[in-house]
Amino acid sequence: MDFLDASEKKGFSLIEKFLLITNSILFFSSMFGGEFVDILFDKSYYYPNETINIRILNMLEENKQIKVEITQGVQKVSEFAIDNYLDSKEINFSFKSPSTTGGYGLDLFIDNKLVLSRGFSVLSSWLDSPRYGFLTDFSKGRFDIEKNFDYLVQYHINSLQYYDWMYDYGDLVYEEGEEYKDAWNREKTISNVVLKELIEKGHEKNIFSMAYVSIYGVERNLGLQRPEWLLYQKKGVNYEPVDFYKKILITNTYNDSDWTKFLIEECKKTLEFGFDGIHLDQYGYPKDYTSLFLKNGEYKPYLTSKGFKEFINLLKKETQSPVFFNYVNNWPNEIQSHTNGDVIYIEPWESCNTYLDLYLMIKQAKKDSRKDVILAAYINENFEENVLLSDAVISASGGRRLELGEFRLLLAGPYFPGDAGVASQKLLDGLRNYYDYQIRYEQFLDLPEKELSLEGSNLSLIPKKNSIWYNIKGNSEYVFINFINFIGISTELWRTKTKKPEIVENLEIFLPIKNVQNVYFASPDTQIAFSKIDYEVEDEGIKIFVSKVEYWSSILIEL
Repeated sequence: MDFLDASEKKGFSLIEKFLLITNSILFFSSMFGGEFVDILFDKSYYYPNETINIRILNMLEENKQIKVEITQGVQKVSEFAIDNYLDSKEINFSFKSPSTTGGYGLDLFIDNKLVLSRGFSVLSSWLDSPRYGFLTDFSKGRFDIEKNFDYLVQYHINSLQYYDWMYDYGDLVYEEGEEYKDAWNREKTISNVVLKELIEKGHEKNIFSMAYVSIYGVERNLGLQRPEWLLYQKKGVNYEPVDFYKKILITNTYNDSDWTKFLIEECKKTLEFGFDGIHLDQYGYPKDYTSLFLKNGEYKPYLTSKGFKEFINLLKKETQSPVFFNYVNNWPNEIQSHTNGDVIYIEPWESCNTYLDLYLMIKQAKKDSRKDVILAAYINENFEENVLLSDAVISASGGRRLELGEFRLLLAGPYFPGDAGVASQKLLDGLRNYYDYQIRYEQFLDLPEKELSLEGSNLSLIPKKNSIWYNIKGNSEYVFINFINFIGISTELWRTKTKKPEIVENLEIFLPIKNVQNVYFASPDTQIAFSKIDYEVEDEGIKIFVSKVEYWSSILIEL
């Protein structure tokens, strides 16, 4: 959380927001024979050889030939015929997941016609490919948990940040009863019973729960009782505690700090309560050497980044559980390669304003840490063009984005309970396609970038206005090229409302590669499954015609 956030901002409560929307589970579907058809998964991901249960909805005509194909990349792994179904409105079908981990495609054929394509993951652990979401409502009156998790499963969200769930800053788990008020405003009612139900229901869906904890925030009165815990700033001749909104005091997180020992024990209680891991937050300040800590009666300069690193590594060692840490405004990024957190989670602010900044930030963080990078990049839920462009850039850069969680809400700001707005059905449909696409082709999106240059109109090696940014990845078997469309947009600032890109058709490109076996096209905007396309062989390479780029399209070259 950035220290300049509008934490006091008020908005609709979650209940009020839910009254604005339908209570039904979101279905994104494909038109076939005048009826809408959809496929729903039962879990966010699957372990090798785990049973996958899918529901095929709205097959209103009987006696159709139904087939499901499983693919990895462009290779068919298996296929299943579905015969003798009893209810054409909902067909339940089960099969074993592949024994090899990775991203897979699921394609539905009706009378040998491809009707709908989806993606799913096979993982040994959710940490092998974390897809992060959020929860903010832990009251007995919250939206239906089962429906909320069925909704998240369709986007393959396998982990959730429980924002402001705790009883107090420092004193995390409430042990005096069942219900209590939230630590920040003491307004929202939180139920330990609901927290446990959310955690348990999540496990049934292969969704794991991360408890939000401020790494260095203590409730003011408790902090004043323990002056050796605190950080200080000199004002005149006095030393005053560093605070956050006059509510929370900032503490020393060095290994030998008594605060560190106290909070790690509180984190252990949190894990014993049932949470799967700890999500550590900070407020973006104080920077290195701008505060002081108290030791043996003496005030000494404090190195905040050192304190963060030592706390993260000690917490990981003491708990052996998942640990995330928020690099607010990508600070302090110099410790990313020296901490044992499980991902690099970044909340970008003024250091990251353009689409190019997003790409460079992810690229550098992955290079430094060799870990998955998750961005809490806040965008107004009504800026649908920005959301899709940003998600495309983040995905093509090898990153992920925190944006989904509570039913149909899109995260638009740093104070999660008040800064999540109701997303349109159109945007949620598009995002489901994008998430399917990311999952299905994860092995290509995570390939290293290749030093190749393309020839063609309006192409660019970096994201910028009035160009198509191309991003090339590959290995000895494949070359994977992403095309992201910035032609016609009104701004390169990803937070600022932009015009929709102008659709580009029949994009002609030349690629200096000779040993080509096949070329395939896919797009989360138009067709998720790869289809083989023609190419022309020339003296120094091949010429390809990309049929359409709306926001994001891809070419896969099989060598």
